[in-house]
Amino acid sequence: MGNKSGFTLAETLLTILIIGIIAATTLPTLQKATGNKFETMKTKCVYIMEQTVAQMLDDDTLYPQSNTEPSIGLANTDAVKVNGITYQGNKKFCELFASKMTKAPHSGTNCSVNQKSFTSADGVDWYLPITLFTGERDLIKIDVNGKDEDPNCKYNETSCPKPDIFEFYITPMGKIYPAS
Repeated sequence: MGNKSGFTLAETLLTILIIGIIAATTLPTLQKATGNKFETMKTKCVYIMEQTVAQMLDDDTLYPQSNTEPSIGLANTDAVKVNGITYQGNKKFCELFASKMTKAPHSGTNCSVNQKSFTSADGVDWYLPITLFTGERDLIKIDVNGKDEDPNCKYNETSCPKPDIFEFYITPMGKIYPAS
């Protein structure tokens, strides 16, 4: 009589069942720990917006500060020339901001009202304000996975719990905050 070592079919099936139960109970926790990729991209974009706007406002060649007038920040839409290109008027902010970003291949800058301004190298579609910054705030919209990818919606508890479109207000002094 030989001594056989090994697993019976019942033991193998029981082991697979136990592994399946463990995986089923830990998977939701693992998904929560990894987070929502749209929220991660939103956080990255907010950081980029804040840093870029701060750098633009701190650069006196782009937004010169006057000693005689109170600071007008982004509302200073007077013409400036950078590398032979003139930026001015209601497109100044959009064009300067876009010039500071790394764009996706074949993405140019389109500073037209309610149009996508550009697509960044990470696939985010940016919709920048075309404005003279004469009001209290203007709207910046981002689609963190691009217009061609779903879900293409803003947050709604029932119809869009995981949005990919986010909106922010920007003030003439460069403060950025959520539009919701």
